Parts: sequence; C-alpha cells; structure tokens
Amino acid sequence: MFINQNLSNPIFDYIMPIFDNPKYWIIPILLCWIMLCIKDKKNRYKLIILIPLVILLSDQFGLFIKNYNLRERPWYHFGQELVNHLGGSGGKHKSFPSNHAANISAIATIFSYIYYSKKNIFWFVAFVIMFSRIYIGVHFPIDVLVGMFIGILFASILIQITINWVKYHQEP
Repeated sequence: MFINQNLSNPIFDYIMPIFDNPKYWIIPILLCWIMLCIKDKKNRYKLIILIPLVILLSDQFGLFIKNYNLRERPWYHFGQELVNHLGGSGGKHKSFPSNHAANISAIATIFSYIYYSKKNIFWFVAFVIMFSRIYIGVHFPIDVLVGMFIGILFASILIQITINWVKYHQEP
C-alpha cells in the first residue's frame, strides 16, 4: 500500500503503466539484443542461446507456480476502491510470482554477466520494471521479489553451465 498509495503521483501514474504491457519495453530490449547479436562476434553465441533460453525457463517456471493460484492480484484481493489499479488484468487474477520480474531479472543477470561494466544500466531498467508492478497495483512486493529470485536463479544456472562448457572445451 505504501508504494501503491503513498508514492502515487501524476508522473508515475503516467509512466509506470507503460511497463505493464511488454510491447512497450520489450521492443527496445529486443532491438538491443539483436544489435548485440550482430555486432558482438565474441559473445554472439552466448547472446543467441542464453537470452531466449533464460526467458523460456524463468517464464515457464513462473507460470507453473501461478497454476497453483497461491495469491490473487492486489486490486482483485482488496478491490479497486482500495488499490490504485493502473495496469491490466493480467489475463487471470493470479499474482504469485511476477513473471515480468522473473523475465527482466533473468535478462539483466545474463546481460550483466556478458557486459559486466554495464550492469548498473541493466539493473536500473529491471528495477524500474519490477517497481512498476507494485506501483500499478498488479503485484505484491513478495511476488516481485520471488519473481526476481526465479530469474536470477535460472540465469545463474545457465551462466554456470556456460562457464563449465567453455572451460571443458578449452582444456587440452
């Protein structure tokens, strides 16, 4: 309620709902990914394999958990009269975990692994998207934190597999 109600202001009320629909923020990320796949020959295969794979794994795992219907979305649970609901319905009323948080933290983790010097940029974007989920009333903070954990977990597993794969194939 603190984030959704007390931090409410006209600027955030305009900006934060933009992050509810992935078509507005996924296009810049997709274009960045495609550009890097083309320009960065050194990391091309990591980018081509790891980004789609980590999104697939984190997203599907989040959906698997959501099928247990552990929690309703805040605006549905408390009612729209108590929650500043600025986002969509999410298709269903299942809130836990946040797949937006899982996917964007997975992407940020992979990009941070490959381009460590730019990690602050990747995580800034990720945190804005994750914050927006709470601000617009479609997720509780724990939904976002668990989603973030899921994304980081799957990305870390894939990074470790990549490190081991490269090490194994470089040894004589």
